[in-house]
Amino acid sequence: MDARGFSVIELVIAVAALAVVVGAVSTFQARTRDHSQAWLAREKVESNARRALDRIAGELTGVGLSMLDPDPVGNLGASTLTFSRPDSVSNAGVIVWANPSTLALELEPGELDDGDDDDGDGLIDERRLVLTRDVGTPQQASVVLCTGIGEFLEGEVGDGVADDNGNGLVDEEGFNVQRTGDLLTMRLTVQAGAGAGQVIQATVETCLVLRN
Repeated sequence: MDARGFSVIELVIAVAALAVVVGAVSTFQARTRDHSQAWLAREKVESNARRALDRIAGELTGVGLSMLDPDPVGNLGASTLTFSRPDSVSNAGVIVWANPSTLALELEPGELDDGDDDDGDGLIDERRLVLTRDVGTPQQASVVLCTGIGEFLEGEVGDGVADDNGNGLVDEEGFNVQRTGDLLTMRLTVQAGAGAGQVIQATVETCLVLRN
């Protein structure tokens, strides 16, 4: 009887110890999986942001100082920009500019600017960046360059007064263009929902020199 009782106690202890070990392994695996998924999600978001910003920089390459509207100078910059690219050079050496194009932030379809996740994708008030070429002509056409853009650039809280992220701009939106002299700086914050209310975001920045 005592031997059988002792064996039962040993069995209970062994099962309990095994349960602790299995639980620890499962927790470690879950954390590793979550970390891996978060890392992959961030890599994807950063890649999307970089690809979009490279496309934007390509569109703005060769643009002249006088071909930007509005002029994104100062500590506000601009999130919507109309510009003209050089199209050709006349026999007299004069640059012929193409029809205007526009870069503009728009709310994602189904999203309202109300502080809620209206479209159920885990993001709040997210934007998309739309490029429209040949503005005002029969050839006018638009293409979406990037989705999931934050309402504000990473680190900004939209308080109306402070430069929260220390980049020299105040309350800048998730896409922002700023001119300093002939240097044009472009910044972009892209987000993605990662489940359980988690949001992954990445911010990229690049510069180019404007044509005089």
